[in-house]
Amino acid sequence: MPIETRPPADWTAGHVEVAEGVRLHYDRSGGDGPPLVVAHGVFDDGRCRLPLARDLADDYDVIVYDARGHGQSSAPESGYDADTRAADLIGLLEGLGVADPILFGHSMGGDTVLAAAALDPGRPRAVVAVDPACLLGHNADNRGDERMDEAEVEGIRQRILWWQDHTKAELLEADDELAGHVADGDEELASLLADARLRVSPNITGVFTSGWVDPEDAFPDIEAPTLVVRADVDEAARERDRDAVDLLPDGRLLHVDDAGHCVFRDRRAFATERLRSFLDDI
Repeated sequence: MPIETRPPADWTAGHVEVAEGVRLHYDRSGGDGPPLVVAHGVFDDGRCRLPLARDLADDYDVIVYDARGHGQSSAPESGYDADTRAADLIGLLEGLGVADPILFGHSMGGDTVLAAAALDPGRPRAVVAVDPACLLGHNADNRGDERMDEAEVEGIRQRILWWQDHTKAELLEADDELAGHVADGDEELASLLADARLRVSPNITGVFTSGWVDPEDAFPDIEAPTLVVRADVDEAARERDRDAVDLLPDGRLLHVDDAGHCVFRDRRAFATERLRSFLDDI
């Protein structure tokens, strides 16, 4: 029987209207620590980041939210480009009355927090982008203007429809990634990811047709101290990463050996320690 995973009982939850007809769902730990807002990757939702959020909740007011088209948020047909995702995040912060936040994002979420920090440079106290989509290997020139072709996008849409043609129990057996997490003993993560896949809208394929942040355009506008955490990549990719992070006025780069795209899953203890060290220094 699939396990049910929820935030701790003392957390709060709700929705914020960030644009006409668009409401974003969030879970929030509360507390007196600095606000730390977590933006998830493209097929995930906010609750997929609960393992990390719980680790940080003693020291930070952690907010995990569902981007449009994900989780319990609205899923309009459009608005999946970086600028709109950034505007959604800023709208969430304004709706919650959050000032001076730490913005943390992974993959698509890393792209989102970088875009938000460039759009509103005076808002964040710090930015952490974990394997942001704008620096991934398919984007070899580190530019945000490349698009997937129609066949690739349709393949993603069909994958989402396939997920949603199954029950959660079936997904935990039939999806290779989820079954792998179960076999490794991480049933909580498998359950969280399965929930997210059952809720994600096919409309999110707009993310892949809109392009990612262009570092040359956006990075020089980011004023906050920024940590870019990257997976273990070859030396050519590391050099491209160094060139991109050099565009940040206050940028720091960390490549995590033996980590794939999901750095905080593959090397959780090490990555969390380095995150805390960065935040302690700002």
